[in-house]
Order: sequence, then C-alpha cells, then structure tokens
Amino acid sequence: MDLFLNEVFSFPTIIFTIPLIVLLLFWLMAFAGLADIEMFDIDADAQGDSAVGGWLETFGLNGVPLTVALTLVDIYAFALTYLLRKTVTPLFDGILSATAIGFIVAIFALMVALPIAALSCKPLRRVFETHEAVSKRDLGGVICTVTTQTVTESFGQATSDDGMVYAVRANTPNDLCKGSRIVLLEYSTEHDSYIVASEAEVMAMSSTNL
Repeated sequence: MDLFLNEVFSFPTIIFTIPLIVLLLFWLMAFAGLADIEMFDIDADAQGDSAVGGWLETFGLNGVPLTVALTLVDIYAFALTYLLRKTVTPLFDGILSATAIGFIVAIFALMVALPIAALSCKPLRRVFETHEAVSKRDLGGVICTVTTQTVTESFGQATSDDGMVYAVRANTPNDLCKGSRIVLLEYSTEHDSYIVASEAEVMAMSSTNL
C-alpha cells in the first residue's frame, strides 16, 4: 500500500492524482445530494462560454455533464500515467532527466485519455439527454376522441391518438358524445381542462377564414 501511495503521489502521476481526489469528493457530495452533477455545465449560448463548449465538442466530450467528462479524462490519464511510469520511464533513465520524462509521460497520457474518454461519453449521452416538457398551453390543435357519453361545461374526457387522456369542456347544448372527434382549443388553468369543439366545426371555421 505504501508503495502504491508513493507511486500515485510522485511526479508525474500526482498531476492527475490531485484532480482525481477533488472529483471523487465532488461525486461523494453529489451522491449525498449536496451537489448537482450539472452545476459546472457550460452554457454554449452564454457570452464567453461558446469557445469552451466548442473545445468540448472538438474533443468529443460534449453531450454529458462537464463533471462526467472531466472525471473520465482524469481517470484514464491517471491510469495511463501510473502504468507508463512503472514500465516506460525506467527505459529512459540516464537519457532524459526525470522531470523531462515525467512531462512527456503526462502529456502522452492526456493525449491518449482524451479520445478514450470521448468514446466512453458516446453511450452516456442518451442517459443525460433532456427533453423539454410540453406545456399544457401548447397542446392547442391536438385532435382527440371523446370517451365519455357527453361533454358539458363541467364534465367530459377525451383521449388523443397517442393515448394521452384530457379533461375537456364545451358549451351546451352540443352534439358531442362518445366517439366524437374533437379539437383542443384552449387550456383553462382554473379548471385544469381544455375548451374543445368538434373537428367538423373547427374545419368549417378554418374554411370560412380562408
């Protein structure tokens, strides 16, 4: 154990050991609910951040939280530096100084770690992919089928073709009944329901406006 600690806290491995410790502490805080893994994400649309976002995309590290990308790069660079220091560095003893060899090993490890981390990010992108929720106010125009016997000012239900169920309301008297095709016109926040009209009425109104 002492030998391992001596290796990871020796140059050049320590270049990646310290960030790895910081990242591990961050992940412990994230798992404990004390930090958000997306708290350091770059907003590509924000002034001055587009260049950083461009670099992330260039290296293939986009599409995942910044903390995930940095963790992957650091883990791979740390592992490569540790292995190279054990196997390759001794071959250059007496040829180059320990400092020169260390910097070469660290740079080489980082260059190899970047594409490996990019490959690791690809399957993770779908995990962190976000979709904007559709607002109830944006559903105007959706065509549904009435599932209740009637639709009144205080009662009614309908189902869209994709299986979503909506509370619907309409002025009475009307001809709406079970199986009628209707169109969602306006969302009522107060009653959490949609004002509707028959599909035929909406089509007729559209034709008149034309």
